[in-house]
Amino acid sequence: MFFEIIIAAVIIGMVTGGRFSNLSQLKIKFIYVIVVAYLIQVGIDFGAPRWEFGGYSYLHTLSYLILLFALVKNRSIPGMQLIIAGTLLNFAVIALNAGQMPVRADVIPAQMAELLAAGRGGTHGLMTDETSLAFLADIFYIKLPYQRQLISIGDILLNAGVLALIIKVIRGKTQ
Repeated sequence: MFFEIIIAAVIIGMVTGGRFSNLSQLKIKFIYVIVVAYLIQVGIDFGAPRWEFGGYSYLHTLSYLILLFALVKNRSIPGMQLIIAGTLLNFAVIALNAGQMPVRADVIPAQMAELLAAGRGGTHGLMTDETSLAFLADIFYIKLPYQRQLISIGDILLNAGVLALIIKVIRGKTQ
């Protein structure tokens, strides 16, 4: 859903009088740190179903710590406060649930639920009665025409921040 938000933001920004070229004015500090955090999470999701490695939960938590570092360094950018808030909410639920984002088993395919139950879910794990901060987990089910997705309150805030950031930058309202 993240990429759909980016596309929507670009369209809204341009329809409301902005210019796509204004995106070149956006100066994000520590962009490489954000990329590293993303690559860690992609690596976990790729590797976890395939290889036994007990450190995935630690890597996931670490990826959020380094991501938060970079986001805080960019806090003056429009929309970044929402992005930080959403990331903090996601980090809190992940940190308190063994390094995995809990997901509702009742709305995911059975095969995926089996993978999560076996501990092969990468950045995600099944929600249980013992889940801490369950209301911050992936509990909202979004049915898009081409995919189904579970999202969290943190994801909603994060996406709202990305939407605001891109629209403001395209409209010429940068840092």
